[in-house]
Amino acid sequence: MRISTSYSSEQNLNVMLNQQSELGKTQLQITTGKKILSPSDDPVSAVKTLELQRQINLSQQYLDNADKAENKLSVSEGLMASSGDLIQRIRELAVQGLSDTNSAEARKAIAEEISQLNSALLGIANSTDVNGEYVFSGYETDTAAFDSTSFAYLPTSPGAGDGQRSIRVGEGFSVEINEPGSKVFVATHDVTGSQSIFETINDFVTDLNANTVGTASANGDILSNLDNGLDTLLSARTRVGTRMNAVDQQREVNDGIKFSMEKMLSQVEDLDYAEAISRLNLQMTGLQAAQQSFVKVQGLSLFNFL
Repeated sequence: MRISTSYSSEQNLNVMLNQQSELGKTQLQITTGKKILSPSDDPVSAVKTLELQRQINLSQQYLDNADKAENKLSVSEGLMASSGDLIQRIRELAVQGLSDTNSAEARKAIAEEISQLNSALLGIANSTDVNGEYVFSGYETDTAAFDSTSFAYLPTSPGAGDGQRSIRVGEGFSVEINEPGSKVFVATHDVTGSQSIFETINDFVTDLNANTVGTASANGDILSNLDNGLDTLLSARTRVGTRMNAVDQQREVNDGIKFSMEKMLSQVEDLDYAEAISRLNLQMTGLQAAQQSFVKVQGLSLFNFL
């Protein structure tokens, strides 16, 4: 069978174009550092790559959530620490005020200082975070936690006041990022059953100003009630600290998962540069051979001047 010159030329041209295409692909792989440039290159690996990327993105989202949770909890813990210091100072002043050696004027002076400290304590309870949300108002983050006059806990929607917001920081693991004021600043009281620490302190200030203080006054045992308030605050602070530790532990888990997924992804999609460069050299040699073959088949042609 006779093979025409045009057929031979077409075959050589196709070989040369294929060589150029493969060379271009290898050059692009070297440029991007990826051995899979499109799903058609390796459908199985492409699907695995997508799943690994999804897992990595999910792990990163959990890490971001952990940072948010830790920030929220850190704010609460810091405010509780400051509150504890204030209550402890008020207790010290209460001990002074209860002393029988005090005159009525001396007790009024102590009452003034305690009143100022109580106002500062109330300000902490009604603090907002960087987003302008009230820290201790449960779900009702746009409502102050306590009334500045009656000292009553303000969030009253069913379940909202005691609500604790959660954020997911791991696979199947969510953490509560707030403590409602009703569980932080409302404690057992030996007369009323329970009331906010601010009201307890304010009642004592009233007794001091009236010079009617006593460990068995109409407003109850102030030292016992302050201790109950401190215990309630400490319990809430302990819960927050426990969650912060849990977030740290989960962050380590998420980091480990993300690292493993990234390593597996690298094995699937990252290019072996040594192999790719070797292949590139072979392809360039093959392309040059194809070009030379094409020139010979064409005979006298424009390729003679290349």
